[in-house]
Amino acid sequence: MENRPFVFCRSVPEGAEEIPGIWENKNGTYRVPLNAHSVIGWDSPIPKEVGDEVVSAFLANPLLLNDLNGFAKEHQRRMLRKAFAVPGSHGWAPPGAGKTLVGLVYALGVAPMGIKLIVTKAAARGTWAEQCERYTILEPELLMGQSARTIPQDPTKLYITAWETIKYWADAIVKARPAVAVWDEIHWLRRPKHTKATVMPDGSVRFDGLGNSLDSARKIAAATERRLALTATPVPGRVRDLWTQLDIIEPWQWGSFHQFGLRYCAGQHNGYGYEYLGKSNVEELGTRLREIKVRVSRDEVNKHLPKKRREVVRLEVSEQDRPAAMKRELARAKKNLKGGGEEARESYFEALLMEAASRKHSYVQDRVLSALKCKQKVTVFSGRRIDCERLATKLKKITDTIPGCGMWWAHGGTDPSERDKIRHTYMDHPGPCLLVGTGDAWGESVDLQDTDLALIAMLPWTPDKVIQWEGRFSRLGQKRAVLVSYVIARTTADEDVADTLLDKLPHVGEIAEDGAAEEIENALGGVDNSEGAAERLLQRVAQLTST
Repeated sequence: MENRPFVFCRSVPEGAEEIPGIWENKNGTYRVPLNAHSVIGWDSPIPKEVGDEVVSAFLANPLLLNDLNGFAKEHQRRMLRKAFAVPGSHGWAPPGAGKTLVGLVYALGVAPMGIKLIVTKAAARGTWAEQCERYTILEPELLMGQSARTIPQDPTKLYITAWETIKYWADAIVKARPAVAVWDEIHWLRRPKHTKATVMPDGSVRFDGLGNSLDSARKIAAATERRLALTATPVPGRVRDLWTQLDIIEPWQWGSFHQFGLRYCAGQHNGYGYEYLGKSNVEELGTRLREIKVRVSRDEVNKHLPKKRREVVRLEVSEQDRPAAMKRELARAKKNLKGGGEEARESYFEALLMEAASRKHSYVQDRVLSALKCKQKVTVFSGRRIDCERLATKLKKITDTIPGCGMWWAHGGTDPSERDKIRHTYMDHPGPCLLVGTGDAWGESVDLQDTDLALIAMLPWTPDKVIQWEGRFSRLGQKRAVLVSYVIARTTADEDVADTLLDKLPHVGEIAEDGAAEEIENALGGVDNSEGAAERLLQRVAQLTST
């Protein structure tokens, strides 16, 4: 496995110096990126990918809890074949393709005894930690907050930090000298500005880092031997957005942003400055990208996915929104607890769940945006009517930015005939599209089995609701492999639901269309009826409210 993304040579073909990343050194030699060799007619000194036997060996890494050769899908193996061959690579795959597992296998494979770093969005730190515990023997450690500490050089840990706080941890991470970094959701970096120019007294110009996310990421990348980028949306807006991603994974191998913009983004001067709004030399850019990236299509993923998958995502308090103004509703529900019996306790617990659901809007918006950009069909089950309307208003602003995207919302206050029209329109839409509603309005006797992602923001808290809600998406005539994602807000009533119900559901599994209810009931183990589950939850509420 080669760690240097370029070679030195004494000469290059005529015109090659115009290619971003090919530099002439002061001694007259040239530095040529490996990704540019095919453009100038040279053979690469390293293979374009490793053999499948190499990938198989890494999937049986003793740092993994189990041999994953029978579990990893072909598109994941393809990403690993490229990643293990080159110093830095990119995996472009839609949501649900298993990019997290690819990142874990890669990190453990290239740096078994080195420092391993994951950079992701704040809301995804918990997912990486859970996947680490599920598949590896490593201990995940979250680097959170704005007060960085010294990072021990401990190869038995997986260090996980967030784009939102990377600038606070950059110096500590650089000092730890990570051997490998996996840059998840790397499209989060879009703005290319990372330095400022200062004119010195002698007339020379000094460039200083801005200390922003990109500046911090570049410092870490320069100190890291191996790098892997993962994203579902590599080009969020324009081709120019690619430069920051490419420069992080292969530092200095794509020239400056200005050079990249002139060559590949139809850069031109508008009388005030340069703008890079188009695309140019597309074939050359594509040729270079093929040397370092693997693109996985949605159809390729769907061939290998089970018809239904399930995940539980936990949001730390720092990742949650402020709850909606529900003091009056909660106070009224709590007041009714006195002498109100089981019904009053149910109402109070549902109010707590609705308050928890209101904390998840930002996370839901981010997940929906990523899925819609990949042309997926998404359904969101929100809280009660008010929460549904608030969330739908926020999500409408997102769908308006995506060409051809359909969006509908409805709850129990919507006329049933109108809801049925919405359902038909949603089912007939090819995607991308979004349906927002409440679980009570859409969770029974409704066909929604043409859905890629089902986000459950307000949790069902009885087994019958789990069975019914999941049954909307996994049923006869199902057209898409669906991921049902339960979102848990830590330190809220959600955790009681998670402890009692959802933690007993299998995280991943193929569920037969005609046996879904039985499979879920078996997974719940001792929680085999809604009445029993409700009683246990209500007992917890009674304990909470008696203190």
